Amino acid sequence: MLPLLLVNYKYQIKRKKKCLKKRATYKGEKKLFKKITTIIAIILMISMTFTLIALPNADAHTPPATVQTYAYLSVMPNPVGIGQTAYIGFWLDKLPPTAYQQYGDRWHNFTVTVTKPDGKTETLGPFTSDDAGGAHTTYVPDQLGNYSFIFSFSGETVQGSNPSPLIGTYNSIFVGDYFAPSTSAKETLIVQQDPVTLPSSNPLPTNYWTRPIESLNNNWYSIGGNWLGYTLGSGGGGAGGGYYNNTENFNPYTTAPNTAHIMWTKPYSFGGTIGGEFGGSQYGSNYNSNNMYQPKWGGIIINGVVYYNLVPGSTANTAGWVALDLRTGQTIWTKNTTAVLRTGELINYISPNQYGAFPYLWALEPSNYYGTTSGAWQYNNTWEMYDAMTGNWILNIINGPTSPVVINSNLTINIALIPTLADDASGNLIGYYVNSSTANQWKAPTLVMWNSTLAITQYAYLSGRSVNTWVWTPPQGASIDWGLGIQWIQPLATNVTATNGTSISISPGLSISKLASDVLLMTSTPQVGSYAWEPGYVFEAGYSAVDGHLLWGPIMRDETPWCRMTLAATALNGAYYEFNMETMSWRAFSIQTGQLIWGPVALNNAKDIYGYYSQSAVVAYGGLYMSDLGGYVYGLNATTGAIMWTFSTGNAGLSTPYGEYPLYNLEVAADGKIYVLGGHLYSPPLYNGALLYCLNASTGQQIWNIPSFVITNQPNCAIADGYLLMPNAYDNQLYCYGMGPSRTTVNAPGTGITTTSPVTITGTVTDISAGSQQNAVSANYPNGLPCVSDDSMTPFMEAVYMQQPMPNNITGIPVTISVLDSNGNNRVMGTTTTNANGFYSLTWTPDIPGNYTVTATFAGSQSYYGSSANTAFYASSSGITASPQPVQAQPPVEMYFAISTIAIIVAIAIGFALTLLAFRKRQ
Repeated sequence: MLPLLLVNYKYQIKRKKKCLKKRATYKGEKKLFKKITTIIAIILMISMTFTLIALPNADAHTPPATVQTYAYLSVMPNPVGIGQTAYIGFWLDKLPPTAYQQYGDRWHNFTVTVTKPDGKTETLGPFTSDDAGGAHTTYVPDQLGNYSFIFSFSGETVQGSNPSPLIGTYNSIFVGDYFAPSTSAKETLIVQQDPVTLPSSNPLPTNYWTRPIESLNNNWYSIGGNWLGYTLGSGGGGAGGGYYNNTENFNPYTTAPNTAHIMWTKPYSFGGTIGGEFGGSQYGSNYNSNNMYQPKWGGIIINGVVYYNLVPGSTANTAGWVALDLRTGQTIWTKNTTAVLRTGELINYISPNQYGAFPYLWALEPSNYYGTTSGAWQYNNTWEMYDAMTGNWILNIINGPTSPVVINSNLTINIALIPTLADDASGNLIGYYVNSSTANQWKAPTLVMWNSTLAITQYAYLSGRSVNTWVWTPPQGASIDWGLGIQWIQPLATNVTATNGTSISISPGLSISKLASDVLLMTSTPQVGSYAWEPGYVFEAGYSAVDGHLLWGPIMRDETPWCRMTLAATALNGAYYEFNMETMSWRAFSIQTGQLIWGPVALNNAKDIYGYYSQSAVVAYGGLYMSDLGGYVYGLNATTGAIMWTFSTGNAGLSTPYGEYPLYNLEVAADGKIYVLGGHLYSPPLYNGALLYCLNASTGQQIWNIPSFVITNQPNCAIADGYLLMPNAYDNQLYCYGMGPSRTTVNAPGTGITTTSPVTITGTVTDISAGSQQNAVSANYPNGLPCVSDDSMTPFMEAVYMQQPMPNNITGIPVTISVLDSNGNNRVMGTTTTNANGFYSLTWTPDIPGNYTVTATFAGSQSYYGSSANTAFYASSSGITASPQPVQAQPPVEMYFAISTIAIIVAIAIGFALTLLAFRKRQ
């Protein structure tokens, strides 16, 4: 029985930690949980091995045995503050002997008796155990003093219930045996006035940092998000990603560039001026950069790695994938394949046997037909799953949904129907789509939810490979039918009741427009002819993204006749927003009920002549932001519709055919900023003056800009870890913007220094971002690329990376020079500023003889992380006795800056104190 006890003792700890983790409320406790998981896992593996040896399967015996049990209980933390949650773990020394992973018996009728300081009692439960014979609950004391807790087990006969479909009843020899009642020792909880606090988390980084992020730095989640690219940009073609999610391009888990500092550039196809006989005018003089219908770039970012399709020419001639380091642009691997990247996935797999995320890439093979008018990618309906670290293929999911496409009057083909991709709380790749077939029990089109993880686990079960859902094991080389992943199917409404009571057929059928706040916004816009004009009404309905049931509608919403509408949605405030292009006005509706919240609110800008033609919108930070072809950006209050601010690109004169600088894409919102990209891909394809703008989301004030030309009619960017990736049609290069690392040097004369002779300290501060080592940069700056001021950043970056003239008014950055003298005094000698070459100097006269350590410090800026360097010199006495140079009298200690060291001590208690590992859910 000893192995059985060992398994129970260690295994129940693992189960308790997993359960408590789900219920916890303190973010800081996650660090402790991650530290001890490996230890417990090793113990668990050893213990389970002993159990398998000691307890072979056999038939039940006669007469049945009576097995003594021993009950245990722990309460954590102890003491605890009044009104603070205490976590109670209780278990038997005997795990249910037939328990096998998620199968087998569990113990029942666990109760916990609580006696309060005033003598009153209450009973918690009954509870059912987990597979390891334990359970848990929480308790919030409301009195000061001592509480007592006693756990009781009423006894139970093993039934052999819930057998494993793979091996049947595990340890069937115990079926019919009676496990006797037991009661734990009394546990006393001390309740005090002051709450128990947690150690503070490590602060967010102020220095240059890289991936991976240490698990100890759990609060870095707020700046360490990924970019999975669930929705393709660019007219349905996409190059592997485009949007942060299916709601909008808003990444709330990252910092974002405050200046135009460039980390690196990398070509994604030939670009820029062709030269020779193709020159002399704007029209026809550059390499192809019109990527509306044949997009060339779309990014996925996972764990600091950027993935994208390489499309140097036509989309019919794909050239594989590239995986780059986000911070350096260096190639990690390339993959020679015709498959086209579609999205990333992070499965956060939590089970009693393992937890943590697995990163994957999903791709589709292109169809042989490019016969649509756009020429964009069409796909075959086999979804391919790849490992994100190596790019190696894992499995295929075959027979995905398709939709017919008319190639010509004699040829119609079926191509892959691309679902609305999303993820659930566990990161599983979810796809929502409409099956327009009526050949089903409802005789109506259906709304379908598909789950990639469900498909894989179902396949493993049905093929006999594994029925153990406690371990994630995607079968290598498998071909899995799409249908195994269908989680639910719900019929869609086909008729709506008009205000006069008549029934009107919804035509065309409802389709998915937006996904936000666990609601699928379904719309149908009747069109006149082949245009997007609607006849004065649209159909709308809201369906649950959780189980597919109808939440509201369908309704027939009145619209202005012969106009076009676009939709924006947000998961932040449960609203969706409708823009009427011709009237240039917004309305807001509840995505939960479909009811009008506000509007219409007209923009009322007579100067915005082209604004009706094309818009791009995002909702973030309580605002609804829109850019348009007229060169304007509007910030509206998302709750009231009030116009907060307006930004304009200004008069363009003859630089563009429009008289202004058009804006085609509001690319992304992040870190309190929005990034808007200029340009328009027609008549002519390129013109001077298109810019990437960074605007303050609260005020609309421009923070920075830099030349950049839009490549598609939809956002095509990616941002994570504080680095913005933006393709640029001016040269067909990918630009990475963000804060870069710096390097400071310092020099002092080695000899001849006295207390009466001035000494000149010199050095440099240079930019050591990866781009500084690119050939065109390093050749022009062999002594290092200088760091310059934030105010000079845009023109300096233009000159360094974009072949523009170098301005003659570039300013440098401040450098502080301090010394540690022979008396141990640390003091500042002064502050100087680098010149346009990154060079600085400061002259100072030593005032006492002896050794000096000199420190030059660049504190950092919005463009660069800080850096420092040291040197030393010796100052001899001048030979003349002289009073020290007069200084303001101060106490010696207060006269100098002290250098302090902060020590962080982390203590980890492994025993039953691990029940403290209840995680607080992020708000």
